[in-house]
Amino acid sequence: MFTFVLALLMLLAAVAMFAVGKSKGRGRALGLVPLLAGGVLMAMACTTIIQAKNVGVLTTFGKPTRSLNAGLHVKAPWQKVTELDGTKITNKYTGEERIEVRIGDGTTAAVETAIRWSIVGEKADEIYADYRSDDVNMNVREALVETVFKNAINAVFGQYNPTAELVTVDPNSDKRLNFVPDYDGLAAEVTESMKQRVADSGGYVKIEFVTLSGISLSPETQKKINEFQAEVARTQVALQAERTNRAQAAANKALSTSVSNNPNVLVSRCLDTLQMMVENQQPVPAGFTCWPGQSSNLVLGGNGKN
Repeated sequence: MFTFVLALLMLLAAVAMFAVGKSKGRGRALGLVPLLAGGVLMAMACTTIIQAKNVGVLTTFGKPTRSLNAGLHVKAPWQKVTELDGTKITNKYTGEERIEVRIGDGTTAAVETAIRWSIVGEKADEIYADYRSDDVNMNVREALVETVFKNAINAVFGQYNPTAELVTVDPNSDKRLNFVPDYDGLAAEVTESMKQRVADSGGYVKIEFVTLSGISLSPETQKKINEFQAEVARTQVALQAERTNRAQAAANKALSTSVSNNPNVLVSRCLDTLQMMVENQQPVPAGFTCWPGQSSNLVLGGNGKN
């Protein structure tokens, strides 16, 4: 509006200079300057350019008239255009900005997450009317996305209980406990919750996707999980040791049975031992024999002369 008023003043000045210039030759020449300046200012007041991906809301004395797509548009000088960010925006919540939630076991946790969204251009007029402020884009971001997103995150994680797996484990079961959160599944739940909440609030924004990159549990919850995992590990070690002892006992029993039923097993082992003694040049006792019930005066490995 200021540009329009300034353009009118410049044009009036040009008209006055032209009127005076009828009697003075230089007056008409000087009148070209405000005429050109007034023309440029009037063109600026009657046109607007909307940036790519954005949506413009044309208002007449504060009332939304229509929305404008990207490009050059002509408007009345007294009309105002408010540009809404129509690009895909990603809100990231990491580090100190992680979202604090209360999970299913009653403790708190911090969630690292991100959400991508964009406004619905067809509803730009309604968005402007409902969320008009000095900075409409920031107001939309805070009211339509951030607040609703935190509510959706808390609703989903209120059902998430990482200590639900802390149950008695069947020693004979091959099932392995997994305490890694299902990030994809939780993200899908949050996405659906966001889409429903946004639709209920007017459908002014479109949710592209939600990602979850980490969950920091409270020290109490993490301690419970760590202690339980340690106990499971000790149980598995003890069970494995028991299985090993049973297997060794079964093997010894089988060997004992084979020896009692077939003495040749002992003879074979004795001959192997005897061969090792000879190869290592160890003295073999006189009369040594591997056959039970027999004796021999043969001495192996000796270097003496008769």
